[in-house]
Amino acid sequence: MARVAPDLPLRANLSALDNIALIPLYQRHYSAAESNRQAEQLLAQLGHADIAPLRDPDMTPAQRFIAKLARALILGRPRLVIDRPGAMLYDVPYPDFIRQLAAQQEMAGTWEIYDFSWNQALYNQALHPE
Repeated sequence: MARVAPDLPLRANLSALDNIALIPLYQRHYSAAESNRQAEQLLAQLGHADIAPLRDPDMTPAQRFIAKLARALILGRPRLVIDRPGAMLYDVPYPDFIRQLAAQQEMAGTWEIYDFSWNQALYNQALHPE
C-alpha cells in the first residue's frame, strides 16, 4: 500500500522532483540519474512536469498533492490510499481533480479514499463515475 495524507509531508528543503526521486534512490538503490528520470516521467504522466523544480513552500496545495501522489505512485504498489483529500486540495474542486488523475491509463491499481462519511458520495463519483 502507498499512502497520500496530510500528515506525510514533503521535505521542505527539496524540490518536488527530489522528493519523488528519493524513493527509487534509497529503496531500490537506483542511480541518481535513473531516479530523477523516473520522477520526471511520473510527473509528466500526471500532467504536472512543471512542478519539478518547486520546493514545498513554493507550491500550491494542488501542486503539493501531486508531488505527494507521485511519491506514493513511484513505489509501484497496487493499492493507493488517499487520506482526507479535501484537507490537502482546498484550492481545486477535488473530486474532479482526483477523477482526472485516476482515469489515466498509467494510474492503474486500486485507489481508496478515506474521509468523513458525509464526503463519501463525492469520492464515489470521483472514482466510480458510472
